[in-house]
Amino acid sequence: MLSIVMPSFNHEEFLAEAVESVFDRAHAPLELVVIDGGSTDGTQSRLAELAGRWPGRLRWKSAPDSGPAAAVNLGVREARGEVVGWLNADDKYAAGALTRAVRHLQARPDQVMVYGEAEHIAASGRVLSRYPTASPSEALEDFTAGCFICQPSVFFRRQTFLELGGLDETLSASFDFDLWLRMFLAFPNAIGFIPEVMAYSRLHANTITARQRDTVALEGLKVLRRHLNEAPPHWIFTRVAERCHEHPFNPPQTCLRTALESLVTRAAPWLDDAGMAMVRERIAADRSIALATPELFATVWPDAWADALIEIRVLQPTIPATFLRLQGHYEHPNGAATRLEALAPDGDKRQLELRYPGSFEWLLPLSDARPGARIVYRISANRSFVPADCDPASTDQRSLSWQLYAVELIRA
Repeated sequence: MLSIVMPSFNHEEFLAEAVESVFDRAHAPLELVVIDGGSTDGTQSRLAELAGRWPGRLRWKSAPDSGPAAAVNLGVREARGEVVGWLNADDKYAAGALTRAVRHLQARPDQVMVYGEAEHIAASGRVLSRYPTASPSEALEDFTAGCFICQPSVFFRRQTFLELGGLDETLSASFDFDLWLRMFLAFPNAIGFIPEVMAYSRLHANTITARQRDTVALEGLKVLRRHLNEAPPHWIFTRVAERCHEHPFNPPQTCLRTALESLVTRAAPWLDDAGMAMVRERIAADRSIALATPELFATVWPDAWADALIEIRVLQPTIPATFLRLQGHYEHPNGAATRLEALAPDGDKRQLELRYPGSFEWLLPLSDARPGARIVYRISANRSFVPADCDPASTDQRSLSWQLYAVELIRA
């Protein structure tokens, strides 16, 4: 028998599609065990309805729990199948995935786990991108670059899961990553791979990955340090880049530098001294972070150079601002003039001619004066240069236009 374990919590809108993907042209015999964490959105009524469609094949229970790791552990303990698949209630299987997985493990009794390719989908079901999957032949150390296994594409032997102790319920986001590492370490030559799309991982605002990005980065470091004795600082650099990309809209009214310094402090138990020093130095030297305020962020390079197109994102404060003031410096290697164009969200365009090298100031109006309004100015330059093309000693391949020295909100 094949058992599919499905942890569920307030995902009623996706539940039927997930369940139907289990039973659609599925391997037989098959059971689906749904462990719901006490949903309040109608999930339980929907589960009762779905269980009626597949009597004896869909079993479910609902009660408050400590999270999805606990739900999966319970579901695997209650499962009756030799092989188990783990599908979240907001994901779904590709057609034929279950049959392919079971046939693979039947043909390879020496293997304890198999996984395949996967795709990210939107809440609507539209395919967004391929999951960055790698085969088991890759070195174990490649996990340090990131998790290359998409969780819903995985099928494992129930007994192996239980012998390893199941999921670590002290982890709130990276319990799957932790399991893959333990599987690879305990059974280095017993992990299979199916080079076909096996599952679809849904991206939406209410996933753990979306809601707990700091936790994902920190627990990733913790798990890598635990199993591989290595915690690469790029996991924090990636999260720093994400926070910069989100600022100042999410979370609002936050001091970016303080938030990033707090993140680094929380990573200290797993980063070594060299890694800590590298992360702190890079944050301290990044001019885009230094220029940021709780209400704005400019997407310039860490040395304050702007490429041919940048964004300046503004979150109107409680007492709204009326202007955005930029102070910059312009100096083209060939002495050519440059025209900057600022495009406001309402379609208004403002231009500034930079005819001579030196400093300049630019005042841009903020037409939306509502507190909390999100305003994005897109500033483009009609001319840029590549330092490496101008200086044989340079290896800088960036396309640069001008430098931003200061940016601030002005109230008239």
